[in-house]
Amino acid sequence: MPTRSSVPVPLRRRPLPLRGRNAHVRLRSTLVALLALSAIAAACALPGRLYRVAPAISGTLQGTGLPSADGRLVLVLLHRESPSLHDRLEQPLRAGGQFAFEPISLAVAGHEFSKVYRAYLHLQGGDRDRVVWRAQFSRYELAGPITLDCDLDRPIEQGQPCQVSQPTAHPWLVSEGKRSFERLCASCHGRDGRGDATGTGAAEGPPPALLDLTRIAERRGGRFDRVEIAEWIEGRKLPPSHGTRTMPIWGERLSSEFERYAEGDELIGATLDPVMAYLEALQRRD
Repeated sequence: MPTRSSVPVPLRRRPLPLRGRNAHVRLRSTLVALLALSAIAAACALPGRLYRVAPAISGTLQGTGLPSADGRLVLVLLHRESPSLHDRLEQPLRAGGQFAFEPISLAVAGHEFSKVYRAYLHLQGGDRDRVVWRAQFSRYELAGPITLDCDLDRPIEQGQPCQVSQPTAHPWLVSEGKRSFERLCASCHGRDGRGDATGTGAAEGPPPALLDLTRIAERRGGRFDRVEIAEWIEGRKLPPSHGTRTMPIWGERLSSEFERYAEGDELIGATLDPVMAYLEALQRRD
């Protein structure tokens, strides 16, 4: 008598209806996203490796307004995107106003989504808290210690009270200045500062030869006067070459960018100083 074969017959699977397929795709996408978030969370929880994120910073405070015996300097370092990456160094104000902070290293793990840090130097005394220097730098661009030239009586239009000595020797400062220049100035002066932009401001005011910022020193006998040029950019003095005030007055704009960290115009130089470093680096030597 014939018997049935014991070999199983494969079952045909019915295709899911369109609505079911869409739900399946959404479920799979959700699971993938959850796995990715879990991986990021795990990376953030891992103990980090120590990296130097700020160099040694030193200088001398000069001018009036120095606090009395209770004066102190506080250096605050913050990661631009991750507040959990931070440090705070404090030291009493020495006789003569000299200060020196050691390099800062932080345990960096998966939560360092960029390499950019912001430094704030506070001068404190009594109920007074004044930000005298602000900087932003990538730890990849640091090239040695930073020496600050600090003058508490420096006029607002010349930059922040503490400025980096030999600014063009610091790649991070020139890089930050370039980014600000491209954002604020390139529409009139060109991305390379040679005055060949096609922005609306380029068609008005001074001729292209005077919009060329790479020849500022050449037009002044080889001298790049930081004080004079800073005052022009800040907007309280009108360069004769501009004729009319077609260049925006940047003073209020540059200070308002950092109003969260200081009152009024105290931090105008936070953006002005890097732009000055970039302009100085642009000067042609031919």
